[in-house]
Amino acid sequence: MQWVSGLFLLLIWGSVSASASQATNFGLEAKSAGRAGSVTADPSVSQAAIFNPALLGAQSLAKLSFATSQTEVALESSNATPLPSLSQTRWTLGVNIPLQLKRLSRKAGLGFSASGPYEKLRGFVAYSPEDFFNPRYGHADGQFKGTTSFGVELIADSLFVGAGLSLYLSGAGNAETQLSETPTSRMSLDVVLRSAPVLGVYSHWGDFASALTFHEAINPQLEQGIQAKIRLNGRDSFEQPLLMRSSLYYEPRMLEWDLEHRTQSVVLSMGLSYQFWSGYESPILLTETPDLLGNEYRTLQPKLTSRNTLNPRASLNYQFNSELLSSLGYQYRPTPFPELSDSGSHALDSNTHVIGLSLEKRFLKPAVLETPLTLGVFGQMHRFTKRTLAPQTQDSKKPPAAFDFTGNAYSVGISAQADL
Repeated sequence: MQWVSGLFLLLIWGSVSASASQATNFGLEAKSAGRAGSVTADPSVSQAAIFNPALLGAQSLAKLSFATSQTEVALESSNATPLPSLSQTRWTLGVNIPLQLKRLSRKAGLGFSASGPYEKLRGFVAYSPEDFFNPRYGHADGQFKGTTSFGVELIADSLFVGAGLSLYLSGAGNAETQLSETPTSRMSLDVVLRSAPVLGVYSHWGDFASALTFHEAINPQLEQGIQAKIRLNGRDSFEQPLLMRSSLYYEPRMLEWDLEHRTQSVVLSMGLSYQFWSGYESPILLTETPDLLGNEYRTLQPKLTSRNTLNPRASLNYQFNSELLSSLGYQYRPTPFPELSDSGSHALDSNTHVIGLSLEKRFLKPAVLETPLTLGVFGQMHRFTKRTLAPQTQDSKKPPAAFDFTGNAYSVGISAQADL
């Protein structure tokens, strides 16, 4: 079990800056992507640590999975206004380790989930109020992430519970710069480790199964003070303090429920994801500075009203035979920002239709391994409905011109899962 200990240490470290946004946006492998996220009541999912920790107590085989995918997000405007796009290649790794609690005569399990882009481990972006940005894509789903979870059986073969922990970083610091013939600077930065719990319940009876999960919100902050001094002729002649702060990215608190009905060859599921977007903070870099009289001046931030959303979803699994499985899923994501046409905000978000599709092939005796191996291909399409945006401008001589925008997001990938 030395490989288990190694993976445990690796993924505990990887859980720093952890979250579920990539899982929420596109899924992490063939099953979760093809079913559009409706997998919290599926005990065979290899990324149980993030989707529902309770499923770890229901698994009898150790699983090791890896997936890679390419994501493209493109927006277009009605008046040729340039809008940001996204192109990113991501990887995901999942480990499920079953345990046996002999004294309690119960099953349990440990699980680890990690994901991120190939290009970088972390990337934080803060915007000016006049920059266009997409609240859902390219922020939290562009970080190196991980989650560590534990699940246990409460009632034999019927009821399971689980909990996990995601860790992320917030920071605050101060810098001092003295401008003169020989400029000098000093700075300090405190990095704070914060956590967000993941909780889950899973139960099954007869041909039915149900699950309830909870994900706490993740909202890392960065605050940086700057003390600028200009020294002339050997003395301080001017001093200007600045304070800059921003939300690095935001993932809402989520409460999710799924119900499954299983037959020999078909699995039907339906579910709801209630997302608490009312506490959203946009990634605008806010700057505060006083004048010589002590009057404070602050960045004028557009008012962006947000609301909680209810996202329905459904999926169909069809087992052609013991070795071939297909999945089809749909999810509707209503926008949490009801007013963009007169808010002055540059946030780009609209109601979205999500369609997922995957195909998995199981090899009981693969040529390269001595254990069953499942290979999969998967894809998702996100269609953004048309919406009107009225951006603001700092130039009073150029009133903002409203325009319509729409677009699509695509994700395609391959995955491999070994039963150990």
